[in-house]
Amino acid sequence: MPACVMVAAGEWRALGRPTAARTQEHLDGHDCHRRQCKYLIQIESMFSMTVRSVSPGLAPLLELLELEQPRVLTVAGLAEYAHQAGVDWPTNVIAQRLRERGWLLPLSTRGVWEFAPAARAGAYGSGDPLIELRAVLARDPDTPLAVAAESAAYFHGLSSRRPETECISVPAGIRPPKSLGAYRVVRWIAATPPVRREGLPVWSIATILAFMASRPAGYHDWPNVGEWLVQAASAVEVDELMAELVRQSAGSWARAAYLLARGEADSSARALMRHAPKGVGPHYLGDRRVPGRHHAVYDVVDSTGFEVSSA
Repeated sequence: MPACVMVAAGEWRALGRPTAARTQEHLDGHDCHRRQCKYLIQIESMFSMTVRSVSPGLAPLLELLELEQPRVLTVAGLAEYAHQAGVDWPTNVIAQRLRERGWLLPLSTRGVWEFAPAARAGAYGSGDPLIELRAVLARDPDTPLAVAAESAAYFHGLSSRRPETECISVPAGIRPPKSLGAYRVVRWIAATPPVRREGLPVWSIATILAFMASRPAGYHDWPNVGEWLVQAASAVEVDELMAELVRQSAGSWARAAYLLARGEADSSARALMRHAPKGVGPHYLGDRRVPGRHHAVYDVVDSTGFEVSSA
């Protein structure tokens, strides 16, 4: 076997032959290497790409990481992958080698790295705006964090627009890690369990609607609600929505029922109001300083301005 280890996306290192021309010369002289190298994952003739090397001792680990494609790696996770790959090196040494060669990228969350697979053709991050949330949850999986509000609507495939600033929920009394400082934080304890989307805990549709009804100012994408409200209103379970609202005001129940009605789920809206606590309106949805439309059935004044698109 020639003295090199192949890796994906046109990246390899011919020992002692660092230039693209010499690497091509090496490959031309050893065509069998393309077919037989046990560490070959993928080869593309793109010599302009950034070359990232890997020592033969770590090649089985890198091969496994390429197969599994973890987005982030903790110290414990890296140790487990190394064990599975039969790499009996100290974990700190493995991490150092992979960091030096651009396979592990630094994150703000201590003790966690982003894995940069060979398909990126260099030590480049994925651009995932929630990578730090992934890192925190990978390191501390019991931390009660979730993708929230307009970010959750996007993850459900409801909203077609990803928010400029991602939103996460953190229960009251818990200080979020500094590494999550780029996110908008809302305080809400969900009554229904989050769903998993793209490997992350995401608010359920019931939680989204209850939050919108209870904390209208906390939802930052009202103009686009109309594009998905019919879909959400038809999908939500009234029992789950009531569970979310059980400790909320009469106004929250009225606003939630109004949202269901605007989403063409009138029967669900009526069912919700049958269990609503008594309260005196009007109940404002949006900035009460802005003129809005009054909806007498639910005694809701809506100044958000969203228009509903039919499903």
